[in-house]
Amino acid sequence: METAEVGVPLSVAYNAFTSFEDWSDFMKKVENVERSDDVKLSVKGQAVWSHRTWEATITEQVPDSHIVWESTGDKGYISGSVSFHEVAPRLTRIIAVGEYHKQGFMEGVGALWFTVPRRFRLELKFFVHHVMTQTILDQEAVEGWRGEIRDGEVVTSHEDALEEEQSQAEDADDGYEDAVEPEEYQEEPEEDEGEPAEGEPRRGRAGRRASRRGRRRGVGRGRGGPC
Repeated sequence: METAEVGVPLSVAYNAFTSFEDWSDFMKKVENVERSDDVKLSVKGQAVWSHRTWEATITEQVPDSHIVWESTGDKGYISGSVSFHEVAPRLTRIIAVGEYHKQGFMEGVGALWFTVPRRFRLELKFFVHHVMTQTILDQEAVEGWRGEIRDGEVVTSHEDALEEEQSQAEDADDGYEDAVEPEEYQEEPEEDEGEPAEGEPRRGRAGRRASRRGRRRGVGRGRGGPC
């Protein structure tokens, strides 16, 4: 099992990893990856001392969560899983587990000397380096594959997943706009007929002042009587 952390949001790390065709651009021993359909990959690379090609079948893939695959090949192949875990809004932990199915005596020696596990660990480091130096510069440009696979079958296509995510994002934006709409744009309740409400307090204050003046004049006249 190998673990690495990369300083990008969970979905960015996942999208970068599922851009399988780009692996050969930054992984040292991966020479080529072709996707024949949504669940099958043809991988050409170097393992131990020789070059070989193996077919990988994705048995389970859940966006921003995990990928599980099984492989077949004539000269040895790797099966395993990768999971993605949000540590912080801009920090993702990747846990990769690989099982190398060796073929022949010399490959058995290589596995015994930890050649394959070391290669697995280094390729994961190359991925992290790629994300932190390239992907991070234009995160929105990396689309990856957002579909869902269960038991080796596609249950949600990449296109349908993108449409659903876009719809959810738009609904969230609409809800946010409704929540922060300025009060002055909200419809005000109808007022009773008659003078405007804001005029009424002014008349009330004026009436109270007139009443106080009347009382003071009355008091003054009362004081002047005995004189």
